[in-house]
Amino acid sequence: MLINDNWKDIRILGRTPVIEEKLELIWSGSGVEFIFRGTELGIEITGGDSVYQPWISLIMDGAWIMHMPVQEGTNKVIMLKGLDPSTSHNIRIIKETQAMPDDPDSFVILNSLLYDGEVLKTPDYKYRIEFVGDSITSGEGLIGARDAMDWISPYFSTVNHYGVKTAHDLNAEYRLISQSGWGVSCGWDNNITSTLPLVYESDRCQRGLSDHDFDSWKADVVVINLGTNDEGAFRSPEYTDPETLAVYKKTLNDDGSYRDSDIDVIKRSVISFLKTIRKDNPDAQLVWVYGMIGYGLGQYLEEAVNEYVDETGDTKASYLPLSDTEGEGFGSRQHPGIISHSRSAEIITAYLKEII
Repeated sequence: MLINDNWKDIRILGRTPVIEEKLELIWSGSGVEFIFRGTELGIEITGGDSVYQPWISLIMDGAWIMHMPVQEGTNKVIMLKGLDPSTSHNIRIIKETQAMPDDPDSFVILNSLLYDGEVLKTPDYKYRIEFVGDSITSGEGLIGARDAMDWISPYFSTVNHYGVKTAHDLNAEYRLISQSGWGVSCGWDNNITSTLPLVYESDRCQRGLSDHDFDSWKADVVVINLGTNDEGAFRSPEYTDPETLAVYKKTLNDDGSYRDSDIDVIKRSVISFLKTIRKDNPDAQLVWVYGMIGYGLGQYLEEAVNEYVDETGDTKASYLPLSDTEGEGFGSRQHPGIISHSRSAEIITAYLKEII
């Protein structure tokens, strides 16, 4: 078999560091894409974990044909055999699980492709779209039984994902930057260190580290889908910082409304994050979307986006409400399933067609 370990003619997907010609798959949806013509295809892959086992998928010609856990150590995995060598196939091998900063032993390294045949470049995409978000953008709940509630990595998937569907419909390459349970001002548990702004500029989802080269992949659109966990924090216990012992808690008033000071924190966080994203993506359309799991903060998120526009004069930033998930729209873990993701993709696609 031939070995491709320099990634020639292969599209590298996602924010994927290349270390000594090996691909470190960090974020959901990271991986490789190429055209393959031959009889047999495999990979050499290295993985490890303590708690959250990484999973990968194989998509051939747009069809999802393999979903598998990455075993510990270095392994050769033959994925396809007996193909007609005269037929070309679009191949994507992608990491399905999100970055796991709370399990430092969880990792995936794609060492090389193994194949009998030839690897060819895919056509260039028309656009580049980055999706920034929480568990929804990590694809939590897109696989698994509807009543399944274990927080385990097999229940994450980017197949049938709203961002992937949007990108497909717009002939766009996509990237997913996301963390389950995190928000723009705090996480679902009021933890102020569980925010996307803290890792947005990091290649490896490391808090406070700004090592990503935004010039290496310039987005035409950045879609931000955050706010769901900030809203959930109003109904969660307080968080005590283990180092400073400071206590954080978003609080509901007696009438069930949100405390004004907490709304101010959320709005300031939105405005600050938009400024960061604009700094890093000077030419992109910035679209804040919200609503796939309730509309609680919708009014305030829209106000924050409008205040950002008024303050900065940025004419390429906007807010877009999405459809709430109901009934058959749910997947596992009480998260949006295929129906909900498809509906949101339709809304975002239609909107982006108007502005790009």
